[in-house]
Amino acid sequence: MSNKIKEITSYFKSAVASQVNKGIEFKEGNYYQFAFDELINGQIDKEIFVKLSKVSSENKEKDSINVIIVAKTIKTIFDSQEKKNSNFEDLTGVYYIPSILKKDGSLHYDEGKFPWIPREFLQPMIEPILSMGNYKDYDNYMSESIGRIHKIESWQDYINFAKDIYENVTKAKFSECNLLDTELDKHIYILKDDTINATTSILKLYDNIIDECKESKLYENFISLDFNKVSPLIPNELLEMNKHCGQMGGEYPLSPSQRECINHFTNMTNGEILAVNGPPGTGKTTLLQSIVANMYVERALKKEKPPIIVASSTNNQAVTNIIESFGKINVLGYENLEERWIEGVNSFAVYFPSAKSEKNANAKGYHYTNLKGENFISDIESEENILKSKEKFLKNCNKYFSDNISDLGVCEEKIHTLLCRIDLIRKNLLGLVNKLKSYDLNDRTIEEHLVFLKDEINDLECKISSDLLRVEAWRKHFKEMPLLYKLLKFLKSYRTKIEIRNRMFIESEETFLDEYMSLDKIEEKYSYIIKELKIKLGELQRVYKEIEHIKVQYDDNLRILNELNIDIFKGEKQKFPIKLDKINEIMDKTLRYIEFWLAVHYYECRWTKGEDSLTEKQKGKTFENVLYKLYNRLSMVTPCYVMTFYQLPKNFLAYENSKNFYLYNYIDLLIVDEAGQVSPEIAACSFSLAKKAIVVGDIYQIEPVWSVSNALDKSLAIEKGIIKSKEEFEKLSELGMNASNSSVMKVASKSCKYMKFENRGLFLSEHRRCYDEIISYCNDLVYKRKLEPMRGKGVNDKGYKLTKLPQIGYKQIETGYSSKKGSSRYNKEEAIEIANWINENFDMIKDAYPEENIKNLLGIITPFKAQVSCITSEINKKIPEDIKKNISVGTVHTFQGAERRIIIMSTVYGENEGCYFIDANKSMLNVAVSRAKDSFLVFGNVNSLKNDKSSASGLLKQYIMNNSI
Repeated sequence: MSNKIKEITSYFKSAVASQVNKGIEFKEGNYYQFAFDELINGQIDKEIFVKLSKVSSENKEKDSINVIIVAKTIKTIFDSQEKKNSNFEDLTGVYYIPSILKKDGSLHYDEGKFPWIPREFLQPMIEPILSMGNYKDYDNYMSESIGRIHKIESWQDYINFAKDIYENVTKAKFSECNLLDTELDKHIYILKDDTINATTSILKLYDNIIDECKESKLYENFISLDFNKVSPLIPNELLEMNKHCGQMGGEYPLSPSQRECINHFTNMTNGEILAVNGPPGTGKTTLLQSIVANMYVERALKKEKPPIIVASSTNNQAVTNIIESFGKINVLGYENLEERWIEGVNSFAVYFPSAKSEKNANAKGYHYTNLKGENFISDIESEENILKSKEKFLKNCNKYFSDNISDLGVCEEKIHTLLCRIDLIRKNLLGLVNKLKSYDLNDRTIEEHLVFLKDEINDLECKISSDLLRVEAWRKHFKEMPLLYKLLKFLKSYRTKIEIRNRMFIESEETFLDEYMSLDKIEEKYSYIIKELKIKLGELQRVYKEIEHIKVQYDDNLRILNELNIDIFKGEKQKFPIKLDKINEIMDKTLRYIEFWLAVHYYECRWTKGEDSLTEKQKGKTFENVLYKLYNRLSMVTPCYVMTFYQLPKNFLAYENSKNFYLYNYIDLLIVDEAGQVSPEIAACSFSLAKKAIVVGDIYQIEPVWSVSNALDKSLAIEKGIIKSKEEFEKLSELGMNASNSSVMKVASKSCKYMKFENRGLFLSEHRRCYDEIISYCNDLVYKRKLEPMRGKGVNDKGYKLTKLPQIGYKQIETGYSSKKGSSRYNKEEAIEIANWINENFDMIKDAYPEENIKNLLGIITPFKAQVSCITSEINKKIPEDIKKNISVGTVHTFQGAERRIIIMSTVYGENEGCYFIDANKSMLNVAVSRAKDSFLVFGNVNSLKNDKSSASGLLKQYIMNNSI
């Protein structure tokens, strides 16, 4: 790799590393204080242990707990009731000492954890609010203290080590409460250690990229400091339709924008990134399922190993949404084709959770495993399960083919032959219909058009016969002309007689003749006309034969499908005009869907036969050849691996010859979901493990939680040589190549070579979730009217039973001010009103949706966590258990990716406060509003919303003001 690539890698690594030893916000948590002398002596009040133990989520009694001691904290100073050092939050910790607190109040060394100063307080740093020293001094001291660390045996050893770190870096005395003219708090604070260093595997991969990775086109494309050159969009033509061979769901065809994405995906080469901007309700999940299915079928057709596909994001909610969607495929009724023919598998996705998340994965019934092949892999690979699977597979295969096969090899060949046959028929039908494009059928079926052509041919033949008869009539007419007229035609009077007879003989349609013409001239005129008619007739006969030949081929292909019990027209062929786009949509719901299921059974068969099975000796090992076998085998039955970016690197780490190494360029496709919520430095390294990537997200939804400040980010970029001065940081921001205000979606857009509308990347435009009245708000707020509402207006929906509720409206609650709890807000009056309204109206809501899961009916969103608690408290007081357990209450973040029939938004602010937090970012209201399928209701004082419709709250106010409930 080039030096520039290594510099960028080092920059991203530093950005991740700075998040490991960051400050902890503890002012609103459970913390306690003690004296400096107690810290030095290692003995504090044992009541603190009792109190901190209660904070633990585990109920079992413990003898010790992990704690963090905040040894140095900025003192908050007030002067005339005004806070003087306003640059600092209250209780800003600047030096942390991880420790173990025992039941008797004694403090102990927490092995493997070390004291730290947050990176933002260490030089080099742009615009530091406090400079405690240089981070290199910290790193060097730690590097030189390895021997000392191994000799730590007592608290005294450890606290002296912590003291020496502090004094070496800050050049200040550990016992003093002053640092560079900044006064420090004399108290020591202690809190339970809930920190998890989730970034360890990411940091290790970055280190390895710098030291070992020779080439990764995808990674280099992702971190390039240049915009990719824009290429023209690929039109939806036959070639692209042929490449699309698999669909995981067959209920509906792809939308035009989903199809555009598939067409561009099938043209990707190694190293490419396809960015897809996916607003809410536009079918991102369907698109991802289609992409996975297409790769799976493509490999099956070629008899190759299945693809290695990894879907990832940063939060567990995003990845579990993928898992759940891959386990919910609605069947269409193709006999037993749409069932799994092996035991123990019921989803097309497998989860690789952290150890902490395994319990939850198990509770939810997910398939979950790890690098060592435990849990799901271990279960399905048991000898008992393999035997059951073989029996089940043969039974299902024989049922489907109406056969009596006892050999899995015969099953495999039979399934593959059928798969290839159906794929060929699909291409044949598309090709035949494509040929018909040039014949201008004008919405007619083939049969109708052949009848139309036959009528045209008959008309022409009649016309030619009629014209020939007319020529004969003219000959007879001239032959019967009196001889005297002919002999004396040079005389005007006789010539006039001839003309009079001719004039009387000319028929009304013979406008091309006149009375002065001779027979020769008339025959000449007719000869040209008949020639043209014969040419036209020949052309029509040719077209008729060609279309008839196409029809024969078309019907032959349909006949073969009917013999296979596949009717793509569901018995209504005459209803379908022969249009390429229409037939292509039918393929989504029929042959592509069938091809996917045949590919499923083809790979199930190979799996059951034992392809790439591990020996007992190989199980649990991470040698390269073992991992290849493990993952090839797993991909046969669950083609999509799902994991967070924190887990991804460790799952592609092999071991050989006493050395760990990464499987660079191994993953066939990396899918990044909710990419607008992923900060680039967290995901970038994982791109080195893949060949291609599709990145799906929406920059207008919830942003990442950035853990790197803008000032620190600039400092890191300068230090690593990415930029020379802080003024150049703007260029990094344009590219999205920073760790303080960007996302993977933004970087992927830079790296994508396609542009839809004015933005880089493709765009999913057809919105089907919300009524038009609801999504229109989002369309005006952020999407610049590029969304196409497809559901229709709620006021026109005769099936909508909640006529008392507007699609978008409000309930006015008169309050002047909200209340504060720490830095959060709550409004008890709103909470009471919401609970009362639910109590009065929930039965009506439930009755309106008798078929709907009760959990999907109502959600309550608010900007503030304190209001979540307040609303939950009121609901607990007033709402029966069977109702309240099905009502979700949370901030916008908790509803990302979710939907409800009705969403209530509690605005919290009183009339005299404005609504700063609501307007701070348009994404908040964009997400909140787009969660509501049928009705979005604002509960609060609408006078707190702005009047300026260019703001998010002002636009919302305009939308709701005429719809009070």
